[in-house]
Amino acid sequence: MRKETALKSNVLGTREVLFQAVTHLGPALGLVFLPTLAALVGGSIPFIVAVGLAASFLTALCVVALAEHLPSAGGYYTYVSHGLGERLGLLASWAQFLYDPLGPAFIVLFTSAVLQGVFTVNIGWNIHWWVFALIFIAVLFISPYTGVKPSARFNLIVGVIEFVIALALGISFIVHAGVSGQSLAPFKFPSHPAGYQPIFIAFALGGVLAFTGFEAAAPLAEETANPKQAIPRSVLISLLAVGVLWIITTYGTIVDYGASKAAQLGTADPVMTLFVLAKGVWGVAWWIAVFALVNSALGAGLANVNGGTRVLYALGRTGVLPQAFGSVHPRFRTPSTAIIAQTLLNLFIILGLGFWVGPTSGYVVAGLSITLGVIVMYSLGNLSVIRLYLTRYRREFNPIRHTLVPLVAVASYVAAFYYSVHPLPAWPVRLTVYVVIGWFALGIFLAFYLWHAHSDSMIRAAAVFAGDIPEPKPAEPPPGATPLS
Repeated sequence: MRKETALKSNVLGTREVLFQAVTHLGPALGLVFLPTLAALVGGSIPFIVAVGLAASFLTALCVVALAEHLPSAGGYYTYVSHGLGERLGLLASWAQFLYDPLGPAFIVLFTSAVLQGVFTVNIGWNIHWWVFALIFIAVLFISPYTGVKPSARFNLIVGVIEFVIALALGISFIVHAGVSGQSLAPFKFPSHPAGYQPIFIAFALGGVLAFTGFEAAAPLAEETANPKQAIPRSVLISLLAVGVLWIITTYGTIVDYGASKAAQLGTADPVMTLFVLAKGVWGVAWWIAVFALVNSALGAGLANVNGGTRVLYALGRTGVLPQAFGSVHPRFRTPSTAIIAQTLLNLFIILGLGFWVGPTSGYVVAGLSITLGVIVMYSLGNLSVIRLYLTRYRREFNPIRHTLVPLVAVASYVAAFYYSVHPLPAWPVRLTVYVVIGWFALGIFLAFYLWHAHSDSMIRAAAVFAGDIPEPKPAEPPPGATPLS
């Protein structure tokens, strides 16, 4: 019986891929980072978010420039392979493996810790975090395993709900603060006694990590109708919509709490601060904010699974990874092996980190690891734009869009990377540095090994993803033979 190796094509429209990106960003999930950011930059969180939006928008323009010519399930492997070569393409995918495949672990650890606190403080039920974690993992496995269309529709529904709730909460904060509470102070450049490192760490978390996912629609290109238009459109709309939402909600939170004392948010319980503020404006309806958090976690987790498993599938399909990753479920036509593998990996990380350093420290370690990974991935993709448009797409070359924009974006990411690891952060966050160094050392080794051992697969991978050559078809059975199903 021949294994299915093709994803179901043309099953997703612009709305589904748009909300793949929107839910990946997690409109409501980002609000609970406020106390962490306040400890670093005080009341200047809206400034950090605005700068992060600007840097991410520059990278989004680069993704659009790439996706217009290279729509692909391979995502950044395709982009960087065509722009900078297959070995750096594999390194970009290796960086992405610190991102999409591990994204659910970060989200589940964070949300499970929040829910344990919510139920303990408000109801008196001490439900351990790992119970919530197992429920989340089960949902994040079953939904994408049984079909991309139902999963994408679910993302669309939860995305709309959480966006509306988050926007309503932000506007409520602004109204509650009153005219006299409005201030431009949240948009001032922050200062910190420790110098620039806390500011750049805040940028790494609130300006890079928070915005990761705007490109999440790209790996769904092969399942999307008219991907050369739908993917670029989804990238830009999702980023701008969620970015503006976060500026409104973070500004509203700061002015409602009090811009002059916003730094005190950083000393508050990060689990409960947002919900205490929500009680002040919504009363007993503050549970809607908790619902939005759970909603956001499910949406972002599903978007991570959908995006990450398509990259694993794409690399397995052409032999860069074991071919089992390139198979699809015979009924659901989803990358079932990749989904199972990613689920088991996240289950191991969630329980391992959660029981070792605790769910709160665990999500910080996972979050910073993801941040450093996407910085490398985005930077390689941005640099690919320059080379591709100076060579292959020379007739379309624009010095601002295809040189200045990528370089400014890369410079901002390099600064965030440097100040995130130098000087070394305290334990257990310091563990992130060692993990990332080891991860990229292994990735560099694999890139050179696979190039020497399987260079034909790597070259074919980049070509197939971009639609340059057709996928191999099964051989026709000889006359009179019974065809396999």
